[in-house]
Amino acid sequence: MTKRMARRMLLVFFVFCVLIGLISVQLLFVPVDHPVQRSLGTVSIAIAESRGAIYDRNGKRLVHQTAQTAAVVKPTDAALESLRGVLAADKLNSAKERAQKGALFSIPIDTDQIQCGDILLLNTYPRYASKQLAVHLIGYLESPAGKGVSGLEKSFDQLLTEAGGTLRVRAQADSAGRVFAGSALTVEDEDYCGAAGIMLTIDAKMQELVEEAMLDSNLTQGAVVVLDVKTGEIMSMASLPAFDPNNVASSLHDPLEPFINRALLAYPVGSTFKCFVIAAALEQNVPTTQCYTCNGALDVNGRLFHCNNKNGHGTLDMSGALEQSCNLYFVQLMQRLELQPALDFFALFGFGEPNTLAPDLRGAKGNLPGLADLFQPAARANLSFGQGALLATPLQLAAATAALASGGIYHTPTLVKSVLNAGGSETEYVQDTETRQVISEKTADIVAEMMIRTVEQGTGYSAKPAYGSAGGKTATAQSGSYDSSGNEILQTGFTGFFPARNPRYVITVLRQNGVSGSQDCGPVFQKIADMLLARGF
Repeated sequence: MTKRMARRMLLVFFVFCVLIGLISVQLLFVPVDHPVQRSLGTVSIAIAESRGAIYDRNGKRLVHQTAQTAAVVKPTDAALESLRGVLAADKLNSAKERAQKGALFSIPIDTDQIQCGDILLLNTYPRYASKQLAVHLIGYLESPAGKGVSGLEKSFDQLLTEAGGTLRVRAQADSAGRVFAGSALTVEDEDYCGAAGIMLTIDAKMQELVEEAMLDSNLTQGAVVVLDVKTGEIMSMASLPAFDPNNVASSLHDPLEPFINRALLAYPVGSTFKCFVIAAALEQNVPTTQCYTCNGALDVNGRLFHCNNKNGHGTLDMSGALEQSCNLYFVQLMQRLELQPALDFFALFGFGEPNTLAPDLRGAKGNLPGLADLFQPAARANLSFGQGALLATPLQLAAATAALASGGIYHTPTLVKSVLNAGGSETEYVQDTETRQVISEKTADIVAEMMIRTVEQGTGYSAKPAYGSAGGKTATAQSGSYDSSGNEILQTGFTGFFPARNPRYVITVLRQNGVSGSQDCGPVFQKIADMLLARGF
Protein backbone atom coordinates (compact mmCIF):
# COMPACT_ATOMS: atom_id res chain seq x y z
CA MET A 1 0.00 0.00 0.00
CA THR A 2 1.39 3.39 -1.01
CA LYS A 3 1.49 6.37 1.35
CA ARG A 4 -0.97 8.25 -0.91
CA MET A 5 -3.52 5.43 -0.66
CA ALA A 6 -3.08 5.24 3.11
CA ARG A 7 -3.74 8.99 3.45
CA ARG A 8 -6.93 8.64 1.33
CA MET A 9 -8.20 5.81 3.51
CA LEU A 10 -7.45 7.83 6.64
CA LEU A 11 -9.34 10.82 5.21
CA VAL A 12 -12.37 8.67 4.33
CA PHE A 13 -12.38 7.20 7.86
CA PHE A 14 -12.16 10.68 9.38
CA VAL A 15 -15.12 11.98 7.33
CA PHE A 16 -17.14 8.90 8.29
CA CYS A 17 -16.45 9.52 12.00
CA VAL A 18 -17.48 13.18 11.68
CA LEU A 19 -20.77 12.21 10.06
CA ILE A 20 -21.51 9.64 12.75
CA GLY A 21 -20.71 12.23 15.39
CA LEU A 22 -23.06 14.79 13.85
CA ILE A 23 -25.87 12.29 13.69
CA SER A 24 -25.26 11.24 17.29
CA VAL A 25 -25.31 14.84 18.48
CA GLN A 26 -28.55 15.46 16.58
CA LEU A 27 -30.15 12.42 18.23
CA LEU A 28 -29.06 13.63 21.65
CA PHE A 29 -30.79 16.94 21.03
CA VAL A 30 -34.11 15.58 19.68
CA PRO A 31 -36.69 16.89 22.15
CA VAL A 32 -39.53 14.83 23.59
CA ASP A 33 -42.12 17.35 22.36
CA HIS A 34 -44.11 15.70 19.58
CA PRO A 35 -44.67 18.86 17.50
CA VAL A 36 -40.93 19.29 16.74
CA GLN A 37 -39.29 17.30 13.96
CA ARG A 38 -35.70 17.59 12.78
CA SER A 39 -33.79 16.41 9.80
CA LEU A 40 -30.25 17.22 8.78
CA GLY A 41 -30.06 21.01 8.53
CA THR A 42 -33.76 21.76 9.26
CA VAL A 43 -36.28 21.84 12.06
CA SER A 44 -40.09 21.80 11.83
CA ILE A 45 -42.83 22.35 14.38
CA ALA A 46 -46.47 21.32 14.28
CA ILE A 47 -48.54 24.48 14.52
CA ALA A 48 -51.92 22.73 14.65
CA GLU A 49 -53.50 19.31 14.24
CA SER A 50 -56.96 18.41 12.96
CA ARG A 51 -59.40 15.50 12.99
CA GLY A 52 -61.82 14.56 10.26
CA ALA A 53 -64.55 17.06 9.50
CA ILE A 54 -68.17 16.95 10.70
CA TYR A 55 -70.48 18.79 8.31
CA ASP A 56 -74.11 19.84 8.40
CA ARG A 57 -76.46 18.81 5.58
CA ASN A 58 -75.33 21.76 3.45
CA GLY A 59 -71.61 21.10 3.76
CA LYS A 60 -71.00 23.68 6.48
CA ARG A 61 -68.35 22.61 8.97
CA LEU A 62 -69.54 22.11 12.53
CA VAL A 63 -65.97 21.68 13.83
CA HIS A 64 -62.70 23.42 12.89
CA GLN A 65 -64.82 26.34 11.72
CA THR A 66 -63.56 29.34 13.74
CA ALA A 67 -60.19 30.79 12.71
CA GLN A 68 -57.54 31.59 15.29
CA THR A 69 -54.25 33.31 14.42
CA ALA A 70 -50.98 31.60 15.32
CA ALA A 71 -47.68 33.49 15.20
CA VAL A 72 -44.72 31.34 14.17
CA VAL A 73 -41.72 33.13 15.65
CA LYS A 74 -38.02 33.03 14.82
CA PRO A 75 -35.97 33.70 17.97
CA THR A 76 -34.73 37.17 17.05
CA ASP A 77 -34.74 40.55 18.79
CA ALA A 78 -36.83 42.00 15.96
CA ALA A 79 -39.49 39.35 16.47
CA LEU A 80 -39.66 39.93 20.22
CA GLU A 81 -39.89 43.67 19.71
CA SER A 82 -42.85 43.19 17.36
CA LEU A 83 -44.58 41.05 19.98
CA ARG A 84 -44.02 43.59 22.75
CA GLY A 85 -47.08 45.67 22.01
CA VAL A 86 -49.26 42.67 21.21
CA LEU A 87 -48.83 40.15 24.02
CA ALA A 88 -49.68 40.50 27.68
CA ALA A 89 -46.68 40.68 30.02
CA ASP A 90 -46.80 37.04 31.10
CA LYS A 91 -47.08 35.76 27.53
CA LEU A 92 -44.30 38.08 26.39
CA ASN A 93 -41.99 36.76 29.13
CA SER A 94 -42.83 33.21 28.05
CA ALA A 95 -41.95 34.12 24.45
CA LYS A 96 -38.62 35.58 25.59
CA GLU A 97 -37.74 32.42 27.50
CA ARG A 98 -38.51 30.29 24.46
CA ALA A 99 -36.53 32.61 22.19
CA GLN A 100 -33.48 32.36 24.43
CA LYS A 101 -33.24 28.68 23.51
CA GLY A 102 -32.81 29.69 19.88
CA ALA A 103 -35.65 27.44 18.74
CA LEU A 104 -38.57 28.13 16.43
CA PHE A 105 -41.84 28.41 18.35
CA SER A 106 -45.49 29.36 17.87
CA ILE A 107 -47.91 31.28 20.03
CA PRO A 108 -51.63 32.14 19.69
CA ILE A 109 -52.17 35.81 18.96
CA ASP A 110 -55.14 38.16 18.71
CA THR A 111 -54.07 40.22 15.70
CA ASP A 112 -53.10 39.67 12.10
CA GLN A 113 -51.45 43.08 11.69
CA ILE A 114 -47.88 42.27 12.72
CA GLN A 115 -45.31 43.35 10.11
CA CYS A 116 -42.11 41.47 10.83
CA GLY A 117 -40.08 39.25 8.55
CA ASP A 118 -39.22 36.95 11.47
CA ILE A 119 -42.87 36.26 12.31
CA LEU A 120 -45.20 34.21 10.13
CA LEU A 121 -48.93 34.52 10.81
CA LEU A 122 -51.12 31.52 10.03
CA ASN A 123 -54.81 30.74 10.45
CA THR A 124 -55.46 27.71 12.61
CA TYR A 125 -58.83 26.15 13.42
CA PRO A 126 -59.41 24.72 16.91
CA ARG A 127 -61.65 21.65 17.01
CA TYR A 128 -64.47 23.36 18.87
CA ALA A 129 -65.80 26.91 18.85
CA SER A 130 -66.10 28.90 22.08
CA LYS A 131 -69.88 28.44 21.76
CA GLN A 132 -70.02 25.09 20.04
CA LEU A 133 -73.24 24.07 18.26
CA ALA A 134 -74.79 20.64 18.86
CA VAL A 135 -72.33 19.69 21.60
CA HIS A 136 -74.28 16.62 22.71
CA LEU A 137 -74.41 15.22 19.19
CA ILE A 138 -70.78 16.00 18.39
CA GLY A 139 -69.40 14.99 21.79
CA TYR A 140 -65.89 15.65 23.01
CA LEU A 141 -62.34 14.26 23.11
CA GLU A 142 -60.31 12.96 26.04
CA SER A 143 -57.64 15.54 25.11
CA PRO A 144 -57.09 17.94 22.18
CA ALA A 145 -55.45 15.14 20.20
CA GLY A 146 -57.08 12.21 22.00
CA LYS A 147 -59.83 9.73 21.35
CA GLY A 148 -63.51 10.51 21.10
CA VAL A 149 -65.27 10.05 24.43
CA SER A 150 -68.91 10.73 23.54
CA GLY A 151 -71.25 11.54 20.69
CA LEU A 152 -70.15 11.31 17.08
CA GLU A 153 -66.54 11.83 18.13
CA LYS A 154 -66.77 8.40 19.76
CA SER A 155 -69.00 6.77 17.14
CA PHE A 156 -66.64 7.63 14.27
CA ASP A 157 -63.40 7.91 16.22
CA GLN A 158 -61.31 5.74 13.90
CA LEU A 159 -62.59 7.43 10.75
CA LEU A 160 -62.10 10.93 12.15
CA THR A 161 -58.65 10.08 13.49
CA GLU A 162 -57.48 8.62 10.17
CA ALA A 163 -58.81 11.70 8.38
CA GLY A 164 -56.70 14.00 10.55
CA GLY A 165 -53.92 16.29 9.38
CA THR A 166 -51.13 18.58 10.56
CA LEU A 167 -49.99 22.12 9.75
CA ARG A 168 -46.21 22.48 10.04
CA VAL A 169 -43.60 25.16 9.56
CA ARG A 170 -40.00 24.30 8.63
CA ALA A 171 -36.80 26.35 8.92
CA GLN A 172 -33.08 25.80 8.50
CA ALA A 173 -31.32 25.07 11.77
CA ASP A 174 -28.18 23.63 13.27
CA SER A 175 -28.01 20.16 14.79
CA ALA A 176 -29.28 21.48 18.14
CA GLY A 177 -32.39 22.93 16.55
CA ARG A 178 -31.27 26.56 16.72
CA VAL A 179 -32.75 28.43 13.78
CA PHE A 180 -30.37 30.25 11.44
CA ALA A 181 -31.03 33.99 11.42
CA GLY A 182 -31.53 34.23 7.68
CA SER A 183 -33.63 31.09 7.33
CA ALA A 184 -36.92 31.31 5.48
CA LEU A 185 -40.06 29.83 7.09
CA THR A 186 -41.77 27.22 4.92
CA VAL A 187 -45.34 26.09 5.50
CA GLU A 188 -46.09 22.38 5.11
CA ASP A 189 -49.79 21.50 4.96
CA GLU A 190 -50.18 17.78 5.66
CA ASP A 191 -53.91 17.60 4.84
CA TYR A 192 -54.71 20.00 7.68
CA CYS A 193 -58.50 20.48 7.97
CA GLY A 194 -58.95 18.27 4.93
CA ALA A 195 -62.25 17.35 3.34
CA ALA A 196 -62.62 13.83 4.74
CA GLY A 197 -65.23 13.27 7.43
CA ILE A 198 -68.96 12.75 7.91
CA MET A 199 -72.02 14.73 6.82
CA LEU A 200 -75.08 14.97 9.07
CA THR A 201 -78.75 15.59 8.41
CA ILE A 202 -78.92 18.59 10.73
CA ASP A 203 -78.99 22.14 9.42
CA ALA A 204 -76.47 24.41 11.20
CA LYS A 205 -78.61 27.54 10.82
CA MET A 206 -81.65 25.74 12.19
CA GLN A 207 -79.60 24.29 15.03
CA GLU A 208 -78.40 27.77 15.93
CA LEU A 209 -81.97 29.12 15.93
CA VAL A 210 -83.23 26.26 18.08
CA GLU A 211 -80.48 26.69 20.67
CA GLU A 212 -81.09 30.44 20.71
CA ALA A 213 -84.83 29.93 21.22
CA MET A 214 -84.24 27.51 24.10
CA LEU A 215 -81.95 29.96 25.89
CA ASP A 216 -84.30 32.88 25.26
CA SER A 217 -87.13 30.81 26.77
CA ASN A 218 -85.12 29.98 29.91
CA LEU A 219 -85.37 26.28 29.14
CA THR A 220 -82.65 25.38 31.63
CA GLN A 221 -83.22 21.61 31.61
CA GLY A 222 -84.80 20.07 28.56
CA ALA A 223 -84.52 19.20 24.90
CA VAL A 224 -85.81 20.06 21.45
CA VAL A 225 -85.96 17.80 18.39
CA VAL A 226 -86.84 19.00 14.89
CA LEU A 227 -87.58 16.36 12.25
CA ASP A 228 -88.27 16.55 8.54
CA VAL A 229 -91.82 15.20 8.30
CA LYS A 230 -91.36 13.51 4.95
CA THR A 231 -87.98 11.82 5.55
CA GLY A 232 -87.47 11.42 9.30
CA GLU A 233 -84.15 13.25 9.05
CA ILE A 234 -83.09 15.06 12.20
CA MET A 235 -82.86 18.72 11.27
CA SER A 236 -81.94 19.84 14.77
CA MET A 237 -81.39 18.23 18.15
CA ALA A 238 -80.46 20.23 21.23
CA SER A 239 -80.25 19.56 24.94
CA LEU A 240 -79.77 21.86 27.92
CA PRO A 241 -77.79 22.42 29.97
CA ALA A 242 -74.84 22.10 27.63
CA PHE A 243 -71.18 21.54 28.44
CA ASP A 244 -68.04 23.20 27.11
CA PRO A 245 -66.06 20.68 25.00
CA ASN A 246 -63.02 22.93 25.40
CA ASN A 247 -63.23 22.64 29.20
CA VAL A 248 -65.02 19.43 30.08
CA ALA A 249 -63.71 19.43 33.65
CA SER A 250 -65.77 22.50 34.51
CA SER A 251 -68.99 20.48 34.13
CA LEU A 252 -67.98 17.24 35.85
CA HIS A 253 -69.69 18.06 39.15
CA ASP A 254 -72.60 20.10 37.84
CA PRO A 255 -75.78 18.80 39.58
CA LEU A 256 -77.82 19.58 36.44
CA GLU A 257 -75.86 16.86 34.58
CA PRO A 258 -74.96 18.72 31.37
CA PHE A 259 -73.41 15.67 29.71
CA ILE A 260 -76.82 13.98 29.34
CA ASN A 261 -78.44 14.31 25.93
CA ARG A 262 -82.01 14.71 27.11
CA ALA A 263 -83.36 14.29 23.59
CA LEU A 264 -82.32 10.63 23.84
CA LEU A 265 -83.42 10.04 27.44
CA ALA A 266 -86.80 8.47 28.23
CA TYR A 267 -89.39 10.45 30.20
CA PRO A 268 -93.08 10.08 31.09
CA VAL A 269 -95.01 10.96 27.94
CA GLY A 270 -98.11 12.59 29.35
CA SER A 271 -101.05 13.89 27.34
CA THR A 272 -99.29 14.00 23.98
CA PHE A 273 -100.02 10.26 23.95
CA LYS A 274 -103.74 11.02 23.61
CA CYS A 275 -103.16 11.68 19.91
CA PHE A 276 -102.08 8.08 19.44
CA VAL A 277 -104.94 6.70 21.54
CA ILE A 278 -107.32 8.53 19.20
CA ALA A 279 -105.53 7.04 16.18
CA ALA A 280 -105.85 3.54 17.67
CA ALA A 281 -109.54 4.13 18.37
CA LEU A 282 -110.22 5.30 14.82
CA GLU A 283 -108.44 2.25 13.44
CA GLN A 284 -110.76 0.14 15.61
CA ASN A 285 -113.76 1.98 14.10
CA VAL A 286 -114.67 4.09 17.12
CA PRO A 287 -116.47 7.16 15.67
CA THR A 288 -115.21 10.68 16.30
CA THR A 289 -118.73 11.58 17.38
CA GLN A 290 -118.57 9.36 20.46
CA CYS A 291 -119.33 11.62 23.41
CA TYR A 292 -118.58 11.47 27.11
CA THR A 293 -119.77 13.73 29.91
CA CYS A 294 -116.88 14.68 32.16
CA ASN A 295 -117.88 15.53 35.75
CA GLY A 296 -114.31 15.93 37.01
CA ALA A 297 -113.83 12.42 38.45
CA LEU A 298 -114.27 8.81 37.35
CA ASP A 299 -114.16 5.61 39.38
CA VAL A 300 -112.19 2.85 37.64
CA ASN A 301 -112.50 -0.44 39.47
CA GLY A 302 -112.36 1.25 42.86
CA ARG A 303 -109.72 3.85 42.01
CA LEU A 304 -110.80 7.43 41.52
CA PHE A 305 -109.28 9.33 38.57
CA HIS A 306 -109.51 13.12 38.43
CA CYS A 307 -109.58 15.26 35.33
CA ASN A 308 -107.26 18.22 34.87
CA ASN A 309 -110.43 20.30 35.19
CA LYS A 310 -111.72 19.36 38.64
CA ASN A 311 -115.14 20.83 37.84
CA GLY A 312 -115.41 18.71 34.73
CA HIS A 313 -115.51 19.58 31.03
CA GLY A 314 -119.11 18.63 30.44
CA THR A 315 -120.04 16.68 27.33
CA LEU A 316 -117.26 16.35 24.75
CA ASP A 317 -116.81 14.49 21.49
CA MET A 318 -113.41 13.07 20.49
CA SER A 319 -112.07 16.27 18.97
CA GLY A 320 -113.27 18.39 21.89
CA ALA A 321 -111.65 15.97 24.33
CA LEU A 322 -108.27 16.44 22.65
CA GLU A 323 -108.69 20.22 22.45
CA GLN A 324 -109.45 20.41 26.18
CA SER A 325 -107.10 17.53 27.09
CA CYS A 326 -109.83 15.79 29.10
CA ASN A 327 -108.17 12.86 30.89
CA LEU A 328 -111.44 11.12 31.73
CA TYR A 329 -112.60 11.00 28.13
CA PHE A 330 -109.49 9.01 27.27
CA VAL A 331 -109.82 6.77 30.31
CA GLN A 332 -113.22 5.60 29.12
CA LEU A 333 -112.04 5.50 25.49
CA MET A 334 -109.16 3.14 26.32
CA GLN A 335 -111.56 0.81 28.14
CA ARG A 336 -113.43 0.35 24.85
CA LEU A 337 -110.39 -0.70 22.81
CA GLU A 338 -109.11 -4.18 22.14
CA LEU A 339 -105.92 -3.88 24.15
CA GLN A 340 -103.41 -6.12 22.36
CA PRO A 341 -104.13 -4.69 18.89
CA ALA A 342 -103.82 -1.20 20.41
CA LEU A 343 -100.42 -2.06 21.96
CA ASP A 344 -99.21 -3.52 18.67
CA PHE A 345 -100.37 -0.35 17.02
CA PHE A 346 -98.45 1.88 19.49
CA ALA A 347 -95.32 -0.18 18.83
CA LEU A 348 -95.61 0.58 15.12
CA PHE A 349 -95.31 4.26 16.02
CA GLY A 350 -91.89 3.49 17.54
CA PHE A 351 -92.81 3.46 21.21
CA GLY A 352 -90.55 0.99 23.02
CA GLU A 353 -88.16 0.92 20.04
CA PRO A 354 -84.68 2.42 20.59
CA ASN A 355 -83.37 4.76 17.90
CA THR A 356 -79.81 4.00 16.80
CA LEU A 357 -78.31 7.06 15.13
CA ALA A 358 -74.68 5.88 14.82
CA PRO A 359 -72.44 3.24 16.44
CA ASP A 360 -72.67 3.73 20.23
CA LEU A 361 -75.07 6.65 19.75
CA ARG A 362 -78.63 5.61 20.43
CA GLY A 363 -81.70 6.74 22.27
CA ALA A 364 -83.15 4.95 25.25
CA LYS A 365 -85.64 2.20 24.51
CA GLY A 366 -88.23 3.77 26.77
CA ASN A 367 -91.07 1.57 27.91
CA LEU A 368 -94.27 0.52 26.21
CA PRO A 369 -96.24 -1.59 28.72
CA GLY A 370 -97.20 -5.11 27.67
CA LEU A 371 -100.54 -6.82 28.02
CA ALA A 372 -99.62 -8.30 31.40
CA ASP A 373 -98.70 -4.83 32.70
CA LEU A 374 -102.19 -3.58 31.88
CA PHE A 375 -104.21 -6.36 33.45
CA GLN A 376 -105.55 -3.93 36.06
CA PRO A 377 -108.06 -1.40 34.66
CA ALA A 378 -106.28 1.38 36.57
CA ALA A 379 -103.04 0.67 34.70
CA ARG A 380 -104.94 0.82 31.42
CA ALA A 381 -106.49 4.11 32.52
CA ASN A 382 -103.05 5.60 33.23
CA LEU A 383 -101.82 4.58 29.79
CA SER A 384 -104.77 6.34 28.15
CA PHE A 385 -103.33 9.75 29.01
CA GLY A 386 -99.64 8.84 28.84
CA GLN A 387 -98.95 8.13 32.50
CA GLY A 388 -97.98 5.04 34.46
CA ALA A 389 -95.24 2.86 33.04
CA LEU A 390 -95.16 4.51 29.61
CA LEU A 391 -91.81 6.20 28.86
CA ALA A 392 -90.44 7.64 25.61
CA THR A 393 -87.64 9.90 24.45
CA PRO A 394 -88.30 13.27 22.80
CA LEU A 395 -86.86 11.74 19.61
CA GLN A 396 -89.30 8.81 19.74
CA LEU A 397 -92.20 11.19 20.30
CA ALA A 398 -91.07 13.41 17.42
CA ALA A 399 -90.87 10.45 15.03
CA ALA A 400 -94.33 9.24 16.10
CA THR A 401 -95.77 12.75 15.63
CA ALA A 402 -94.22 12.92 12.16
CA ALA A 403 -96.19 9.79 11.23
CA LEU A 404 -99.43 11.57 12.11
CA ALA A 405 -98.38 14.59 10.04
CA SER A 406 -97.27 12.61 6.99
CA GLY A 407 -100.38 10.61 6.17
CA GLY A 408 -99.62 7.76 8.56
CA ILE A 409 -96.09 6.95 7.30
CA TYR A 410 -93.45 6.29 9.96
CA HIS A 411 -89.79 6.99 9.11
CA THR A 412 -86.94 5.78 11.27
CA PRO A 413 -85.11 8.93 12.43
CA THR A 414 -81.68 9.42 10.85
CA LEU A 415 -78.72 11.65 11.71
CA VAL A 416 -75.83 10.72 9.38
CA LYS A 417 -76.17 11.25 5.62
CA SER A 418 -72.80 10.30 4.18
CA VAL A 419 -69.06 9.76 4.59
CA LEU A 420 -66.62 11.96 2.65
CA ASN A 421 -63.18 10.94 1.46
CA ALA A 422 -60.08 13.13 1.18
CA GLY A 423 -61.21 14.36 -2.21
CA GLY A 424 -64.59 15.43 -0.86
CA SER A 425 -66.53 12.68 -2.64
CA GLU A 426 -69.54 11.37 -0.72
CA THR A 427 -70.53 7.80 0.01
CA GLU A 428 -74.00 7.24 1.43
CA TYR A 429 -73.99 6.15 5.04
CA VAL A 430 -76.07 2.98 5.17
CA GLN A 431 -77.92 2.14 8.36
CA ASP A 432 -80.85 0.00 9.40
CA THR A 433 -83.89 2.19 8.71
CA GLU A 434 -87.52 1.48 7.93
CA THR A 435 -90.44 3.27 6.37
CA ARG A 436 -93.83 1.80 7.24
CA GLN A 437 -97.49 2.71 6.89
CA VAL A 438 -98.68 2.78 10.49
CA ILE A 439 -102.23 4.00 10.00
CA SER A 440 -104.39 4.85 7.05
CA GLU A 441 -103.98 8.27 5.48
CA LYS A 442 -107.59 9.00 6.39
CA THR A 443 -106.99 8.29 10.09
CA ALA A 444 -103.79 10.36 10.10
CA ASP A 445 -105.58 13.31 8.50
CA ILE A 446 -108.40 13.18 11.05
CA VAL A 447 -105.98 13.19 14.00
CA ALA A 448 -103.91 15.96 12.40
CA GLU A 449 -107.03 18.11 12.03
CA MET A 450 -107.82 17.59 15.70
CA MET A 451 -104.29 18.65 16.61
CA ILE A 452 -104.66 21.79 14.49
CA ARG A 453 -107.86 22.69 16.35
CA THR A 454 -106.06 22.06 19.65
CA VAL A 455 -103.56 24.77 18.73
CA GLU A 456 -106.13 27.11 17.21
CA GLN A 457 -108.66 27.02 20.05
CA GLY A 458 -107.60 24.52 22.70
CA THR A 459 -104.95 23.88 25.34
CA GLY A 460 -102.20 24.18 22.73
CA TYR A 461 -102.97 27.82 21.93
CA SER A 462 -99.68 29.03 23.42
CA ALA A 463 -97.89 27.21 20.59
CA LYS A 464 -99.77 28.99 17.79
CA PRO A 465 -97.21 30.69 15.50
CA ALA A 466 -97.60 34.42 15.04
CA TYR A 467 -97.20 33.93 11.29
CA GLY A 468 -98.76 30.75 10.01
CA SER A 469 -100.44 27.75 11.56
CA ALA A 470 -99.59 24.51 13.31
CA GLY A 471 -101.00 21.42 14.96
CA GLY A 472 -99.91 19.87 18.21
CA LYS A 473 -100.55 18.72 21.76
CA THR A 474 -99.35 19.70 25.22
CA ALA A 475 -98.29 17.37 28.04
CA THR A 476 -97.87 17.76 31.79
CA ALA A 477 -96.64 14.44 33.15
CA GLN A 478 -96.14 13.32 36.72
CA SER A 479 -92.66 11.91 37.19
CA GLY A 480 -93.05 10.06 40.49
CA SER A 481 -90.06 12.04 41.83
CA TYR A 482 -90.23 14.81 44.40
CA ASP A 483 -88.12 17.84 45.20
CA SER A 484 -86.73 18.74 48.63
CA SER A 485 -89.98 20.53 49.50
CA GLY A 486 -92.07 17.45 48.81
CA ASN A 487 -93.53 18.76 45.56
CA GLU A 488 -93.77 16.30 42.69
CA ILE A 489 -91.48 17.11 39.77
CA LEU A 490 -93.41 17.51 36.52
CA GLN A 491 -92.04 16.76 33.06
CA THR A 492 -93.79 19.03 30.59
CA GLY A 493 -93.83 18.92 26.83
CA PHE A 494 -95.28 19.87 23.50
CA THR A 495 -95.13 18.03 20.20
CA GLY A 496 -96.50 19.37 16.96
CA PHE A 497 -96.05 20.07 13.26
CA PHE A 498 -96.01 23.13 11.04
CA PRO A 499 -97.24 24.52 8.76
CA ALA A 500 -100.67 23.06 9.51
CA ARG A 501 -101.33 22.20 5.85
CA ASN A 502 -98.71 20.13 4.08
CA PRO A 503 -96.43 20.22 7.14
CA ARG A 504 -92.66 20.23 6.71
CA TYR A 505 -91.33 19.92 10.24
CA VAL A 506 -92.16 18.34 13.57
CA ILE A 507 -90.92 20.12 16.70
CA THR A 508 -90.94 18.28 20.02
CA VAL A 509 -90.11 20.19 23.21
CA LEU A 510 -89.35 18.74 26.65
CA ARG A 511 -88.86 20.61 29.90
CA GLN A 512 -87.77 18.94 33.11
CA ASN A 513 -89.21 20.24 36.36
CA GLY A 514 -91.82 22.36 34.61
CA VAL A 515 -95.24 23.76 35.46
CA SER A 516 -97.39 22.81 32.45
CA GLY A 517 -96.91 21.98 28.80
CA SER A 518 -98.93 24.99 27.79
CA GLN A 519 -96.91 27.39 29.92
CA ASP A 520 -93.43 25.88 29.51
CA CYS A 521 -93.21 24.26 26.10
CA GLY A 522 -95.91 25.66 23.82
CA PRO A 523 -94.17 29.08 23.70
CA VAL A 524 -90.85 27.40 22.81
CA PHE A 525 -92.54 25.66 19.89
CA GLN A 526 -94.06 28.97 18.81
CA LYS A 527 -90.75 30.82 19.01
CA ILE A 528 -88.90 28.17 16.99
CA ALA A 529 -91.66 27.95 14.36
CA ASP A 530 -91.76 31.73 13.94
CA MET A 531 -87.97 31.98 13.70
CA LEU A 532 -87.81 29.23 11.09
CA LEU A 533 -90.65 30.68 9.05
CA ALA A 534 -89.07 34.15 9.16
CA ARG A 535 -85.81 32.72 7.80
CA GLY A 536 -87.36 30.78 4.96
CA PHE A 537 -87.24 27.24 6.31
